[in-house]
Parts: sequence; structure tokens; C-alpha cells
Amino acid sequence: MSSDLPVRVQRTNLVVADLERALRVYRDILGFRLDFTLGHRGDSYSYTVFQIPEEATTGFAALSSKNQERSLAFTEIKGVELPEPSLPSSHALVLEVDDMDGVLEASRAEGLHIFPEETLHTHDGRVGREIGMLDHDGHLIVLYCILTA
Repeated sequence: MSSDLPVRVQRTNLVVADLERALRVYRDILGFRLDFTLGHRGDSYSYTVFQIPEEATTGFAALSSKNQERSLAFTEIKGVELPEPSLPSSHALVLEVDDMDGVLEASRAEGLHIFPEETLHTHDGRVGREIGMLDHDGHLIVLYCILTA
């Protein structure tokens, strides 16, 4: 694969209603590392791009995964009602996990919605497990692990 592609993915940024609640899922259950948080900044560009009402307050957190620095971020929006997620889901975060059963057990204990498990058949012939779940804000997360090479 060429290293001179014209684009590089920096991070996914999810809007959340409660930063600490989101961290319980992504840091404590899924294993992301919290790199830093930022408090409210009324002049943040997030107000423009996320179309946040000016009366809302915001927070921010950046997290890293095993091999990717600051690959996930949250923009917390407080003081206004956030819309319910629409169906079908408009996006999904797809994550390879090392301990599927541990993640599922902790996710159930956290009260997250877990979809039925499916067998994963990859385009290159590998077989694994895949399970979808919804975080507290309704973001779809698809977990997978490869069982055979």
C-alpha cells in the first residue's frame, strides 16, 4: 500500500451528553487511554461545525487506542437537549477487541444495549466474532475479534 495517499485519518469525534459516562464505556470497558480533557471554551470551532446552540457548554476529551494516538475524541454538550439518534444508524465505530467476553460482560453491567452475536467472515477468508452495541448516547459500536487466520 502506498504511503503517499492524499489523506490521513486523524480521529473520530463523537458528541456525548456526559463525558464521564462516555469515559466509563470507552476508557474503562473498551480500554482506550485518556490523553487529555479540556473544559468549556465558548469560542471553540465545535460550536460552528456541530451547530451547538450558544447557550450550551462544552467539554472535550482525546483518547488513544493500542496503536493510534488520539484516534478518538468526545465533544460533550451540556445545557441543551441532544436529539435522539435516528435509525438506521448513520455511523458506526468498528473496533477490534482482545477480550470480547470481558468487554461484553462489562458492557452488560453498564446497561448498554447488546445486539445478537454473529459469525464474522472477512473478505480474505478469516473467521471471527462480531457483536454490535449502543453506547449511552446511542452511538453504534461494532466489536470484532478474529478467531482463525
